[in-house]
Amino acid sequence: MIAKIHTGNNFGGLINYANDIVKKDAVVVASYGVSLASNAAIAASFKAQAKARPGVKNFVGHISLSFSPDDKDKMSDDLMAHIAKEYMQRMGIINTQFVVFRHQDQPHPHVHIVYNRVNNDGDAINGDCNFRKSAAITKALTREYGLTFGKGKKNVRRERLKGKDVIKYRLYDEVTASLKDCHSWQELRNTLSVKGISLDFTRGSDCSVRGVTFTDDEHQVTFAGGKIDHSLSFDSIENQMGNTNGLGAAVAEMLLQPHVVPSSGGGGGSSSKDDDDDKDRDKKHNYIPRKRRR
Repeated sequence: MIAKIHTGNNFGGLINYANDIVKKDAVVVASYGVSLASNAAIAASFKAQAKARPGVKNFVGHISLSFSPDDKDKMSDDLMAHIAKEYMQRMGIINTQFVVFRHQDQPHPHVHIVYNRVNNDGDAINGDCNFRKSAAITKALTREYGLTFGKGKKNVRRERLKGKDVIKYRLYDEVTASLKDCHSWQELRNTLSVKGISLDFTRGSDCSVRGVTFTDDEHQVTFAGGKIDHSLSFDSIENQMGNTNGLGAAVAEMLLQPHVVPSSGGGGGSSSKDDDDDKDRDKKHNYIPRKRRR
């Protein structure tokens, strides 16, 4: 079971997609607080309540819950509705309008939950976009209902990806492949550089290395490793490299040091004062310089 969370401000367009009977073979399996007379009526119900809290910019809540094709035979409409409502309850999506649509256009069973981020009392729903919490809940529900755990990103249909997801999965594929032959951060950085991917590190408030990011150089799109996949977080990569003694962080720290060009013949080098100024500036803005390309 996998959950994807989105927010927006257009109920009309989302409802037309979620309740597309022709293309998606959509069916409503659960609802609360909205008129189901038509797509326009559903959207109007949501919009009327959202007006109670005009300060909420992204008042549209949208969550897709996908299940393994291996569980297709057991995923009845009633079971999927029950799991969807249980997921919402645990995520704190309560006391608000919602509709759960089941789509039957793909090999894997899945539902789309559309809900109002302005609840029945006119208050904003907070915390419903906590991705870490969502991952823990989907994992727990998968176990509790005896469902099949997802097989990860390897089986995702790449041809259906759009926008930044195309880049995210390219980074996942390239970094994962490179890790098979790289045993240090320097090796990984050099290997990815040839593939047009920059590897950088992020610091904590104490300036220590806390994370890793990957950038698609052509499109200048950056993702934190853990946002691409849990297996690409800083700690996970450390374990894959066999750095269980903490030395990996020290190596990463060395890679973060500003590059100094040796001076020759009377110019071109960096003075110690310039280096100190750069470091002070970096700490102030929490900026991590990349290693210059030669």
